[in-house]
Amino acid sequence: MAWSELKFVPNEYNDVIKAIDEKIIRLLIERKGISNGKRFFPPNEIVSAWAVEFDMDIPHINGLIHSLAESNPPTLPNGPGKLLNVLPIMKKSDIDGFEYEVTHSMQHENGSIVFIEINKSNDNENVGHIRPKLLLDVNGEREYIVRKNGAHGGGGHTQLSFMVMPRLPDSIEKLKFRLIPHAHPMESPPKEIILDKEISFE
Repeated sequence: MAWSELKFVPNEYNDVIKAIDEKIIRLLIERKGISNGKRFFPPNEIVSAWAVEFDMDIPHINGLIHSLAESNPPTLPNGPGKLLNVLPIMKKSDIDGFEYEVTHSMQHENGSIVFIEINKSNDNENVGHIRPKLLLDVNGEREYIVRKNGAHGGGGHTQLSFMVMPRLPDSIEKLKFRLIPHAHPMESPPKEIILDKEISFE
């Protein structure tokens, strides 16, 4: 098939799925009306109970609830804007053999980019790849919207960055940072392909 050809994708939409979609839309409108722009997020014990009841991962449940809380996220057509300064944060936590550190924030005109470093505490243990299903949560005197901005790393180290809007204040004394389990609710595990055949070149 040439690259310019269009491939037909079958659409098996039916009345059963249509009825479910209509219920979801009605519930979304009802939730939006009740929340009235405020962020409503369930406590950990409720999310844990739902994970058991509905046989779902906690990161996927959090991802779904988080998406409901951002019905009208702000857009940044010109990106974060001009870099104004770098704000040191340097908050650290050690949990289950990993060191988590909120290192700093790049303070831009339209928002902040906050960086997280994650390191395996035991360097002697061989770790192939760390895949964090986490989202930064920022609590302060105002509401902050957080989006994943990037991730990279290898072995026992990874770095995450998050876009935070509006921009963080220059004083972070009244801010609380935490990482919460988070993944897209429809996300599937990545497919692993192992190439282990002998290849000869002639």
